Amino acid sequence: MSGADPTGEALLEALDLDDSFSPVRTLAEGKAGTTELVVRSDPRAGEPTLLVRKRMPAQLANEQAWRALRDVAASGAEGSSRLPRVREIYRLPDELVVVYDFVDGPTLADLVRDGGPLEVPRAVLLVRQLCQALAPLHAAGVVHRDVAPGNVVVAADGAHLIDLGIARVRVEGATHDTTRLGTWGFAAPEQYGFAQTDARSDVFSLGRLLAYALTAQDPSEESFESAADSPCVPASVRAVIKKATAFEPSSRYQSVGELASALEAACPPEPVAARPAAPEPAQSSYGARAWLRRATAPAASPADLWDAFRSADAGAKAGCVLLALFGVLGALMMLYSASFVVAKSLVDTFTAVLCVAVGAWFALAFGWEPVCCVLSAGRYGVRTGRLRTLLRREGVLLLWLFAAFAIIVLAVAFVLPNC
Repeated sequence: MSGADPTGEALLEALDLDDSFSPVRTLAEGKAGTTELVVRSDPRAGEPTLLVRKRMPAQLANEQAWRALRDVAASGAEGSSRLPRVREIYRLPDELVVVYDFVDGPTLADLVRDGGPLEVPRAVLLVRQLCQALAPLHAAGVVHRDVAPGNVVVAADGAHLIDLGIARVRVEGATHDTTRLGTWGFAAPEQYGFAQTDARSDVFSLGRLLAYALTAQDPSEESFESAADSPCVPASVRAVIKKATAFEPSSRYQSVGELASALEAACPPEPVAARPAAPEPAQSSYGARAWLRRATAPAASPADLWDAFRSADAGAKAGCVLLALFGVLGALMMLYSASFVVAKSLVDTFTAVLCVAVGAWFALAFGWEPVCCVLSAGRYGVRTGRLRTLLRREGVLLLWLFAAFAIIVLAVAFVLPNC
């Protein structure tokens, strides 16, 4: 934990240093402290304009861990560039204050919330980068203890691990941690008093993090096994998740290096030349584009759906074939109804509307989304909540169906007179 509170001249110097930072906005606030975006009144050479100031209660903060982070980040060790660079560490009465570089980009929690599950290669790459970030910390004896989606920033150059608010230095001979903290669902069992945390505790969190990235399912609500059960996650990756998140630390990968090697073997990285460059996101319209992407994106790609279909049992396959046939029937009825609206008299309007309603119902109820739901493919690769997701998606697709029907009517109106 932190040392004694400063007094006299040391306290005055700490207060002057604290006053040299001007808050821009509050990033987070809770029992573990307050995190603010700040700027320094007298910027220093080589220092970014935006910095993060974290205030932590003295009884919870571990000054030794933060100083170890400062040394690691300044050492240039492999992976250190994915850790925040600490600029200042000072103590105030009942507080430890740390100032470090701000990393621009959405958190992993933001990415998954706005865009749904990540593709397997991207999720695996991000976790391997986090392994690189943790390796020098573990070598210095520091356990992060809070590897969670909100503490992972996905910048232009990949994943960055931030916030060592509850990090600790391993104590030889201790039977358990003094404080039981961590993000529920991502924290290892030993963080709640079963044993002392070590590097394998962060391995557990990385496994849960990978499961979250692949399924968009928060393990605080659903078990990480939902990722291991999803046919859209390769079996080799499912096996890695299962081992990384074993209850007993001795059954997990014994280091982040072992986990990174296992992930590389399970999902080899693509050649650099084969990966298209990611476009620059327009920050001003990020939210609107994300909503539109979620609303229009298919539940699963054809390749993922085919893989899920091949691995399904006979009953699920028969159900999917039946759903597909009903979907085709619904589409044909829509086309037939459109021809009625344009080509027949007003006497047949009621019949046309009825056909449209029945056709729309068939197309919605037995289309692509229900097949994905039956096969647990794509966004439906979770244990529970699939029906709720299906109903929400069908509501959005209903709007697109009405637009498609209007286009069909216009097309028929132009085509039939020329036939």
